[in-house]
Amino acid sequence: MNTLFLLNFASSLFLCGLIWVIQILHYPFFARLDRENYSDHQQQHMFVISFLVIPVMLIELVTSVLLVLQPSDFRIEFIIGLILVLSVWTSTFLVQVPIHQKLLQGYDRVTIQKLVSTNWIRTIGWTLKSILTIYVAFQLLHIR
Repeated sequence: MNTLFLLNFASSLFLCGLIWVIQILHYPFFARLDRENYSDHQQQHMFVISFLVIPVMLIELVTSVLLVLQPSDFRIEFIIGLILVLSVWTSTFLVQVPIHQKLLQGYDRVTIQKLVSTNWIRTIGWTLKSILTIYVAFQLLHIR
């Protein structure tokens, strides 16, 4: 396995694990936060999570593009993987980021529920991307 694939593999699995923690624990907990300081909680969440997620998402995106561009026996898998990554990016910036921006204005139970329900797009996307990446890894190990 080359370094490019290993970076892609590691970033996908990291993001998959993180999104499941966010989906099952973190976002539902938003509904239980102190309403008086809710905007501060939301701002802190967005600031801290950005340092964790943005660099790894960039690594996953760049390596996904590069994997598609290089010759490989797994071209179809890499194309599907890139499509999944692009769907996660689309959902992140067109759906989740605007919802987080709205929550900066204060507690809103309906908006929190919308955040949790729409975040399944990213959770499923990263899960499928990780399964696909694990499949390719096993195939590469089997070939060698």
